[in-house]
Amino acid sequence: MKSKYIPPILYILFTLAALSGLGAESPLTAYTLDNGLDVLLMPLPGSGELSMGIVFKGGTEAQTSGNAGHFGLLEQLLFRGRASEPGEPEPAGALEALEASAFDGGVKTDRFAFAFSLSPGFLDQGLNTLSHLFSGLRLETALSDPSALSEAKNALLARMEAAVSEPEEIYEYALAKKLFSSAPWRLDAVGSEKTLREASGASLKALASRWLIPNNAALLMAGDFDPRVAKPLISAAFASWKKAEDPWKTPPSALPKPGVTRPTLMVYPDATQRKGYASLEMRYRGPDIGSPRFAAARLWAEMLSQSDSRLAKALAKAMPKNSASSTPKVRYQAMRSASWFSLSTTIVIGTLANPADAVLAFKEIVRGTEMYAMKTNPGYFSEIEYKNAKASFEEPPGHENSQLALSFLMDSWLLGGSKGFETGIKSIRALTSKDITSFADEYLMKNLEIVSIRLNPEDYAIKKKNFDSYGFELISPQNAFWWK
Repeated sequence: MKSKYIPPILYILFTLAALSGLGAESPLTAYTLDNGLDVLLMPLPGSGELSMGIVFKGGTEAQTSGNAGHFGLLEQLLFRGRASEPGEPEPAGALEALEASAFDGGVKTDRFAFAFSLSPGFLDQGLNTLSHLFSGLRLETALSDPSALSEAKNALLARMEAAVSEPEEIYEYALAKKLFSSAPWRLDAVGSEKTLREASGASLKALASRWLIPNNAALLMAGDFDPRVAKPLISAAFASWKKAEDPWKTPPSALPKPGVTRPTLMVYPDATQRKGYASLEMRYRGPDIGSPRFAAARLWAEMLSQSDSRLAKALAKAMPKNSASSTPKVRYQAMRSASWFSLSTTIVIGTLANPADAVLAFKEIVRGTEMYAMKTNPGYFSEIEYKNAKASFEEPPGHENSQLALSFLMDSWLLGGSKGFETGIKSIRALTSKDITSFADEYLMKNLEIVSIRLNPEDYAIKKKNFDSYGFELISPQNAFWWK
């Protein structure tokens, strides 16, 4: 499902709006099989295409320090490679027979999933193939092959080795290690050499039997099909899956907030950064799914993302002369137990005597001035900003694309289940300035942040003494990874 990138939180909210059924008949059919498997169907008549997939709640958030990377091993074993590039002999052979394409899925922080597109004429065969790929018999066979397990371990070890030289991986691992220091492995899909070496067929079977079960999953379909025809085919394909104990009965504990015990400054000499420019970021522990501040965080991020926001104007005006701050980017990664959000911008440092001063100026403008004003001034955002931001969540992209629609369904189900659409959009509509000021107070003024700068190594070498004198922690391949 390779399509134009839209931030995950917007996927979710666009879906809530599109599928809520508020004011119009919902195109969504949602129900649950006797074995607990949720089914979400979105017909797109006349689209001429069909996408289907299965998603299990789990992923890296469910890992422990002893089995980090084991979901990645499951992916390698079941797909003989990445889920986005299924290998031989299975499942590539079975999928080729369907003339399937647009493969997507695998392990993410909040999920283990697989999806693909095919001709509507292969509806029945597609459902049977999807059911087979995750059936008990297939799992037993795939996890009982010692040579396949050895290959899977080698594949993840190779990915681990590659991560050590990949700037984006180094940076993200370093911030996860710092912000979630009590359990950074819960954001790591690869794991450590120790945890991968110790994995066995028995331990992976135990993992699969706990998480890859129907009452922890959803079957999703979007495209050119008739739900009346699809329902009996779905029952025939998936009714044999056996319900098991709810793996979330004792969920993993939420990671601490604040994520750091003191405001932290970090610097990363990054060869991918253009000389004379630097990327600045402030990252915070954020509200988890289910938090009273969850909806407010969504709306807050949308309002601050506008190019003419008050924050954008403040940075353009108050940052050091000639630094030319770009429009700030706001990210909110919502998870069950390890959410975070960030504000970032790019500046010109070629003429700055001390780029470290620009980092502190960025922090002061964002936290000391703008976020304090947001906390104390209910009118920080105008009525039109609230109106436009809320309206943006009710203007989804066209649903003529089955892959995009399937992504909507998957992300939405992970956050709200098959019955959470109407509640989600109503929660956004009900937000007031009081909710935003409360969010700013709890998650900005009473929280602690990591402030980082990424700049070209040559620029860093020239100003190293300045960063050292301000107490910046250096990010490097040697200290970025939790398992080192």
